[in-house]
Amino acid sequence: MKRCNAFILLALAGLLLPGCVQKATDKTVVYLLDVSGLPNVQKVGLRGRDKPLSWDQDLELMSMVKDSLYRAVVTTHTGYLITEVKFTINGEFELKEADNRRIEFGPGDTTVYRARFNVRE
Repeated sequence: MKRCNAFILLALAGLLLPGCVQKATDKTVVYLLDVSGLPNVQKVGLRGRDKPLSWDQDLELMSMVKDSLYRAVVTTHTGYLITEVKFTINGEFELKEADNRRIEFGPGDTTVYRARFNVRE
């Protein structure tokens, strides 16, 4: 009898556990970074937690307005509601002694995130 009860409990647990996993979806973030007024900007990058981003190498942002506004569009497949990133200029991280930027995904599939380099909103 105990063996039968244990089997039933194990079967029920197996049915309930998959329901606890969040569904993963594609989320796109459009990053817009203002670097106006900063000297000697050669390369603007983005690093982060979720693929295709990495903490080890930059994803290069494209210049929209010379020496002022840079842009990157990143799509990730995730079950999380947030992601974490930091921007770089010439390979140097912003907000060196501060937490990463936390971007909350919007209800749709695309979120626009505007920031100023090394300035916490």
